[in-house]
Amino acid sequence: MDLTLLLLLSIASVLTTVITIALLVMVLRRLGRHRRELSELRAAADRRSSTRRAPGTDGAGDSTEGASDDDADSPADDGRLRKVAVVLNPSKFEETDTFRRKITEVVDRIEGAETVFYETTIDDPGKGQTEQAVADGADLVMAAGGDGTVRLVASVLAGTDTRMGIIPAGTGNLLARNVEIPLEDPSAAMITALTGEDHQVDVGWLRAGDSAAAARSAERQIFLVIAGFGADAEMIGYTDPEMKKRIGWIAYIFGGIRTVLGRSVDVVVQLPDDTRHAHKARTVLLGNVGKLPGGFVLMPDATIDNGRLEVVVAGWRGAAGFSQVAAQVMNPKLVPKYGPKLATMERYLTTGIRVTTTKPQPVQLDGDTDVDATHLIATVDPGVLRLRVPEGKGAAQGNS
Repeated sequence: MDLTLLLLLSIASVLTTVITIALLVMVLRRLGRHRRELSELRAAADRRSSTRRAPGTDGAGDSTEGASDDDADSPADDGRLRKVAVVLNPSKFEETDTFRRKITEVVDRIEGAETVFYETTIDDPGKGQTEQAVADGADLVMAAGGDGTVRLVASVLAGTDTRMGIIPAGTGNLLARNVEIPLEDPSAAMITALTGEDHQVDVGWLRAGDSAAAARSAERQIFLVIAGFGADAEMIGYTDPEMKKRIGWIAYIFGGIRTVLGRSVDVVVQLPDDTRHAHKARTVLLGNVGKLPGGFVLMPDATIDNGRLEVVVAGWRGAAGFSQVAAQVMNPKLVPKYGPKLATMERYLTTGIRVTTTKPQPVQLDGDTDVDATHLIATVDPGVLRLRVPEGKGAAQGNS
């Protein structure tokens, strides 16, 4: 084997090991904080449950004095939930019966609402179930699964008044991480949705094609976290699904090793003011939120309610160049002052963007790989999704 290639592979291996250790340390530090958050959520739920039964009410929580029949039959305008729908991806839970029982108990104890479950299938991974839940009169629709399930549930609820919550059960759970929903405990995530507050958040839309005309006519697809094409989509495609089940999001690091030595391509970025910017890039990322697993903030200006997308255009040469990009992700101030500059990273904050490349690149939306494309058209829809977030997190929600 060529000595240069051996050297590059060695550098990539060392870099991967260092990053993995750093990520594990950060995760362990955050576990303590998550345990405290769960205790606080349960305490808030207990307080809400106790105040639900005020003096002068019967055991069902309905007033026994001063309430007319018309009041009992009229629609509620107090924000109380009557029906909670759970769009459940059964592949993400080992014991769905146990999950159903626990969630139903939590909803009954905290809210006294009806709970209905809608299981996803291979043919319909979430959209049809969400449409049925809305048609059935659900006040709150919970997406129980990974980022893909969350994305499809949101595609139906965006632009409606129906509330959305998340019970994270995937590998990345990136939207849940960014809005600080508990990750390890489905009951705690359900409590968060019941005791939290509504927050109007942005969603991104992407159209892709093998020509400008094809992209313009393509059906737009939603993303809530990060979409893009190039090395990030390659990394997702290379990641072993079985390894993801065993070790979680760290599996993406091993999938990413194969992308380190790829070649940059010519990319042209067009902004809403019609200015064009040429780059050599390995990946183009479109961020609605910017926090990654382990606490890394890839896009500090990508907040979920600012009406903008943060775009990162990154290119590098070999393992050494990738190490410079990784260093800037961990600390944006770490721009090499000495030695060869083997990487570039440009950022844009915009309401929309068109991206053109000379060679077809794989596309991904929130971790779901899509078609290969040469043209992307992305826009942001401000504040169109009514998302339940932890109490106190609704104002200035972002990457804090």
